[in-house]
Amino acid sequence: MIKGFKGRIIALAGGLFILVSMWFLGKSFVDGVHEAGGIGNLLHFNVPLFLVASVIMAVHLALAGYTWTLATGAAGGCLGFKGGFSIHFLSQVGKYVPGKVWAAMGKFTLSRNSGLSTAQTGQGLVLETVFIVLGCLITTLPLIPLAAKDAGLGAGTGMAVAVGLAMLLLVSIHPAIFRRITGLAAKVMKSRYTLRECSFPEMLRILSVYIIMFFTLGVAYWLMCLSFGLSIPFFPGAFIYPAAMGIGYLAIFAPGGLGARELTTVLLVRLIVPDCEPGLAELTAIVARLWITLGEAIAFGISFPLYGVTPSSLKKMLSGIGSSDGYPVQGDKGQ
Repeated sequence: MIKGFKGRIIALAGGLFILVSMWFLGKSFVDGVHEAGGIGNLLHFNVPLFLVASVIMAVHLALAGYTWTLATGAAGGCLGFKGGFSIHFLSQVGKYVPGKVWAAMGKFTLSRNSGLSTAQTGQGLVLETVFIVLGCLITTLPLIPLAAKDAGLGAGTGMAVAVGLAMLLLVSIHPAIFRRITGLAAKVMKSRYTLRECSFPEMLRILSVYIIMFFTLGVAYWLMCLSFGLSIPFFPGAFIYPAAMGIGYLAIFAPGGLGARELTTVLLVRLIVPDCEPGLAELTAIVARLWITLGEAIAFGISFPLYGVTPSSLKKMLSGIGSSDGYPVQGDKGQ
């Protein structure tokens, strides 16, 4: 009863947040169009540049699918690229349900159906969560000096903070410390297991893939902005969207980070380009959401034949994942 009530509160808060943020973005965009004298004066679209950005976005999506293979591989599983890619995108639709757990529950069911043990799948989910947060934080570091300067702290102070955080984040993936971090994440996710020990070089290798994944996303967004006539310097412009993605990921009340990602994108664009043409930052934030959602939808469609399942059989396979009150990654302790 209490859990159901909490879920409804989160869903209500998420719905209200999305409505308010979309209203703000919409009003700001309309005001910008009016100030520019019409959408034609605001929009300057470069098709070839947008196509290049789309190719890089496709690379990002391929890497995103591959990270599930890496996370479960670190836990002792063996999915291969095709299996990890299809499981990742077949379960992605769950992220648009409030609570942030439905995508993970879909991954759990599909991975178990692919032969992974409960412990391997549960550990993979915890590792994935930790690496996503670490990857987002690292790709956000270049924005810290600029934010510090804007806050009046000075670029030198911001640089010192960024370097200090970078060192701290790298130290955090040392097995002795990483074990504690994943243990804390496991408690939050209600998972009980003994983590398979990974070496420091292995942790660095996995983290580097996550960093590259987020960096390609940032480069794709930067090129997309250029294709719409929004001139942003590559550094630190290529780190705007990874930071916004991270904020959206951590906003558990916003399904798929909807609203939180867009507001963060607009704020960061205005921070880097203070004289940005009114309405253009909002336009790129909205287009980016539609753009990446379209890419995920295409990957979702491709994943059916890759996984060897039809939409109806997938629905039957996932129909029971909401029956449990807890997070279904318990068991196989010690594997």
